[in-house]
Amino acid sequence: MRELSMTCSPRWLASLLGGACILLTAMPAAAQEARYDFEISETDLGAALMAVAARAGWQVYAPAEAVSSRRVEPLRGTMTVEHAVTRLLSGTGLRASFSNRTIVITMPDKAALPADADAPIVVTGSLIRGAEVAAPVIRLSRETIVAAGQTDTGEALRAIPQNFAGGQNPGVGTGAGLINTNVNSAASANLRGLGPDATLTLLNGHRLPYDSAFGGVDISAIPVAALERIEVVPDGASALYGSDAVAGVVNVILRRNYSGLATSAQVGAATDGGYSRQQADVVGGTQWSSGGAMLAYDYAHNSAISADQRNYASSLDTRASLYPEQRRHAALMTLYQDLGERLTFSMDVLYSRRTSRTIGGTASSRYLFAPRVTTFSIAPELRLEAGGDWNIKLLGAFGRDRTRYHTTFTPSGSTPTVTQGCYCNDATSAEVNATGPLFALAGGPARLAIGGGYRDNGMSFTRVVGGTLAQAFDVSRHSVYGFGEVFLPFVASENGIAGINRLSLSAAMRYEDYPGMAHVATPRLGLIYAPVRDVTLKASWTRSFKAPTLYQQYVGYQAYLLPAAAFGAGTGAQTVLYTSGGNPVLKPERARSWTAGFVISPAALPNLTFEASYFDIRYRGRVVQPIAGSIAAAFTDPAYASLIDRDPAAGRLSQLIEGAQLGLQNFTGRPYDPAAVVALVDNRNLNVAIQHIKGVDASFSWRKDLGSGRSLTANLAGSWLDSGQQVNAALPEADLAGTLFNPPKFRGRGSVAYQSREILASAYVNYTGALADRRFATPVRIASQATVDLALRYTAIAGAGDEPGLALSLVVNNIANKKPQIIRTTGPTDTPYDSTNFSPIGRFVALGVSRRW
Repeated sequence: MRELSMTCSPRWLASLLGGACILLTAMPAAAQEARYDFEISETDLGAALMAVAARAGWQVYAPAEAVSSRRVEPLRGTMTVEHAVTRLLSGTGLRASFSNRTIVITMPDKAALPADADAPIVVTGSLIRGAEVAAPVIRLSRETIVAAGQTDTGEALRAIPQNFAGGQNPGVGTGAGLINTNVNSAASANLRGLGPDATLTLLNGHRLPYDSAFGGVDISAIPVAALERIEVVPDGASALYGSDAVAGVVNVILRRNYSGLATSAQVGAATDGGYSRQQADVVGGTQWSSGGAMLAYDYAHNSAISADQRNYASSLDTRASLYPEQRRHAALMTLYQDLGERLTFSMDVLYSRRTSRTIGGTASSRYLFAPRVTTFSIAPELRLEAGGDWNIKLLGAFGRDRTRYHTTFTPSGSTPTVTQGCYCNDATSAEVNATGPLFALAGGPARLAIGGGYRDNGMSFTRVVGGTLAQAFDVSRHSVYGFGEVFLPFVASENGIAGINRLSLSAAMRYEDYPGMAHVATPRLGLIYAPVRDVTLKASWTRSFKAPTLYQQYVGYQAYLLPAAAFGAGTGAQTVLYTSGGNPVLKPERARSWTAGFVISPAALPNLTFEASYFDIRYRGRVVQPIAGSIAAAFTDPAYASLIDRDPAAGRLSQLIEGAQLGLQNFTGRPYDPAAVVALVDNRNLNVAIQHIKGVDASFSWRKDLGSGRSLTANLAGSWLDSGQQVNAALPEADLAGTLFNPPKFRGRGSVAYQSREILASAYVNYTGALADRRFATPVRIASQATVDLALRYTAIAGAGDEPGLALSLVVNNIANKKPQIIRTTGPTDTPYDSTNFSPIGRFVALGVSRRW
């Protein structure tokens, strides 16, 4: 260790990183029990520990490899030195001892090192290291996920109130609309219920390949054992990340500096039958002087839930699946290696394979859906410390996702028909960026991030029916982009300005060029203002966009020639041309959103935080097939008038017919005559829908230290949502939130946990608000539902850091066995409850064991 005075040059940080650091201060002595007003905005653990010691007049000894590049939350409040240091070390696995006005930081072993000690700090919602984000950020640590008994990242994400369980998630049944069609039992993020294609999912900040047809990413392919944390920014972020980040960003951040070997397993089942689940994982890692590597593997299998196992599903065929059988293997590797004093290479590799089985249809006409999904991605990165605190990165990513679907249709007494094919997605990207300081401001250095890159997405789709190719396309779309972001900390707490404890501004701009489709520029502004240390106000304004999915563009469309007299649109030989399906000339969807909120962290209650924010999103040009149901509505409702071309040009008609998958399908009984076509109804996918989404997110967290390693924590989070859609400006807005197969108006989740050295006991309450079923003449109310989960973990052998040596666990979900409410169906195969908001699993009991070797 080396001794370093507080009056040393600014190069103290380099000394801290290069070796051990001893901080000596000359402030007056005080008793260990003395309380101090701490106002520490540093987010580097080493700097924060130095600031605590300097404020109290103590000295601190810390191994540099333990504290270097470890990011912590700002520390504010009145407390003892011991309390302040304990808060800073929370979740790091480090230990502190206090004696004779000296703090000594120690590591039990290398496994207790922070997961990102040698990796660049990842800040979701900003491209600038250490920048404070103006939007709300939801963080789920691996410890939080494991404590709740959750075994895959999809399960953890579905518990967040801001995320909708509909879209592409296992257990979503039939009759809930195309966007809620469960193609392959994947688990996709779906913030605000805007669709899986409107939420961007990242792995360590890198894009992953799309899954199946709907532009989402299967987050359940990432093993929980490999996680450091999941960060969710429920705010538009296209200015930072490009397409898809309309509702927000989900970033899965991996453990980096892991040493050792750990295993865990869980077995459980639903008490009503079905859903017998087995899960096991192993994670191992090692470190050497210039790098490290971590490898994780996860296996999971669950049996199906059939209709005859749930009394509320009696309208279905007894063998019909309410929840699919699934089997999943997933492996992930992450490594880094120093190539010199300033150059570091890192790489993340993900592989997943999943099969599932779903039975549908009726006893006389049964379907068996048996897709096979494989996902692979690799993301290498080179990082250069260029001097002057500037970093330059060269990074790339390649991924491929293969959903090979296989559907067997077996009519009673007839030969089975097999429909099979592939939703085959590829993604390739390359980027170079640089971040660093520009000039000094009162609150710290102004910092800049700038860069650009190239991205290509491809999709190959095939559909083979009974051995005959029915449809196929193989297309790709690329874009080039450039971006910049600046963070300006005008005032910091250390400046001592009355009425302005902190003030910072951030701004970002991204320009993306999709040749042949669109040029898109998306700005973003963020403001953070803390009038006093206890209260922080945040606001952001941004524009975002989402490129149409390749499936929306290139899936085949149909062209029908119909008699005009059937719709009151003409007489005699006059006809109507109607088209429906994909549309190659789609443009990007665009959104404007703003968010304003506050964070309250009272100094008098240092372990209490309350946060709330209001959001407003205007989303236009959404891709829909504008006329739902019979096209007769287009001729009887004046609001659809803009969708009818009453004088179509012969050239346009010819072009549409030539591009149709099956050519012209003539149902008039007369030869096609373009002069006789009196109306064209283009009901292909069109950029016409307008959505307005607004609401409030709020969260409360509190922690009480009970002494002797015991603590009590409470968390409460909720989201109120109001959303609606207009198919076009002439039609009235239809409610989305609070209606069947859409997010409820309100979702909430609360928890209380008690922890000692041996026991961790947690209770969770999950609330789903009421819904309205307006599909029929008489609306029906779907009652709200509250479920309670319990989780208990006993540590039989103490371990290192947050990982016990040997632990046994018990999980009971939905302890009161609450069931979905039955709804009316429109067909014999429709799921008789809202499968997007309510689960058929019911009460679930599981036992688990984990061991660190």
